[in-house]
Amino acid sequence: MDQTQAPLVAALTKAEAHPTTGFGAPGHSAGAAIPRGLRALVGAKAFKADLLTVKGVEDRTESDHALNRAHELAAAAWGADMCRFITGGSTQILHTALAAVARAGETVLLPTNSHKAEWSYALVAGLDAVPLQADVDPVWDVETVVTPVTLAAALAAHPHAKAAVVVSPNYYGMTCDIERLAQVAHAHGIPLIVDAAWGAAFAFSPRLPTDALALGADIEVCSVHKTMGALAQGSVLLAKGNVVDQQRLALAYELFETTSPSFPILGSLDATRRDHALGGAKLWDDALDLAEQARTEIVAIPGLVIYGQDRVEPRTELDRAKILIDLSALSIAGYAADDWLYEHHHLHVGLSNARHLLVVITPGTAAGDVRKLVKALTDLSDKLRADPSILPAAPVLPGLATLVFERAMPGPDAFFAEVEEVPYEACAGRIAAEIVAPSPPGVPRLVPGQRITREHVAWLVANRDAGMFILDPADPAEHRLRVVAANAPAVDRPAMFAAEA
Repeated sequence: MDQTQAPLVAALTKAEAHPTTGFGAPGHSAGAAIPRGLRALVGAKAFKADLLTVKGVEDRTESDHALNRAHELAAAAWGADMCRFITGGSTQILHTALAAVARAGETVLLPTNSHKAEWSYALVAGLDAVPLQADVDPVWDVETVVTPVTLAAALAAHPHAKAAVVVSPNYYGMTCDIERLAQVAHAHGIPLIVDAAWGAAFAFSPRLPTDALALGADIEVCSVHKTMGALAQGSVLLAKGNVVDQQRLALAYELFETTSPSFPILGSLDATRRDHALGGAKLWDDALDLAEQARTEIVAIPGLVIYGQDRVEPRTELDRAKILIDLSALSIAGYAADDWLYEHHHLHVGLSNARHLLVVITPGTAAGDVRKLVKALTDLSDKLRADPSILPAAPVLPGLATLVFERAMPGPDAFFAEVEEVPYEACAGRIAAEIVAPSPPGVPRLVPGQRITREHVAWLVANRDAGMFILDPADPAEHRLRVVAANAPAVDRPAMFAAEA
């Protein structure tokens, strides 16, 4: 296919050259009614581009098929059989993918290092979500990958599972052995869904890890806005092969996609696909050269250590554009270091936790950005070595490997049960009734139906006191958790949520 084309960009250009008078949505009428203060901040052209695909960019029946043609070009660029542009981020894609492969009461295998999106959908759809335990690097205390051995064991225990999900790459750039995972899943006749939100560009550069679709994945979830050039929320749903019913997947897409998608997001996806299809290798050569420069200079800073390929599991790869920094030698919490860098150098990193910082290099990173990063980290190291008391000490907490995932009751039952709010410190032994997902990366440490252990309590309290941020807690102060009430009666589940015999 002619990857020089960008049908949505061309349609928007045509609409700008030949504007129409509208008597429908959007109500700002191509910027005639811009809310106060936004004209100077984002400009009138942002509102002029905010058109609907129907009666704005195309006619009433979308007879030019601009969006369909953009989907076909993107599918070819990523090496997929099917592609859909998503304006609700990878969360929306994951909901779509799960809706296409499993119905209420059926089992899906979800990795313990997956985003809250998978667990959230399982709750509201009444799926039986069985955890796939991701390995933990005991030295660095970070989750790594789900192995083929783990998947095979889970399928032996749950032979009626309808799909398996893995995260590859994870937030730190570590990839799974997708080829063997796909073989295990396909031997059981089920699809492998790969949450590759942070690996959207892998198909466009030989210096990045191999794209999941090329290794046998059936559905791939890609956040084009995270590491490429699309606007925020711009993502793509990709599918390949005949293990998944692609017609059902397309219908599930229609269920979840808004009928008023943001055209600027759609156009940015189209343009980003074109740029990467035509010159992605060069874009990422430049970015990865900067990443290697940053690695070399950061590792020379006293007290900083960088995660390397030597720690990656066999048959897996590491995305070198992600730089995971360990602060243990400086004896400070990553949260505090993150805040200090923001306050003193107006610089933010992709992630901070109790002992790490994560730096993400993309084609949008400039050489000056790397110089600023190295200067800021050097300043941090120098000041800490001169006076260690300027930042709080790193917390003492249980390792991630001790946070055992025990399912005490079905997740939907716990979510809809009678509940009470209990102080963190008194939660050991109780059953969680809400998702507890520190952000970033938005990976749940507790989900409804999970037994809360003493290790969970110690981990949550220590991280909370060190500065952890939790997405959407029932208690915004992060002092109390929502748990299933003591002696709560069994939930009267509707028939559609009853587990299959």
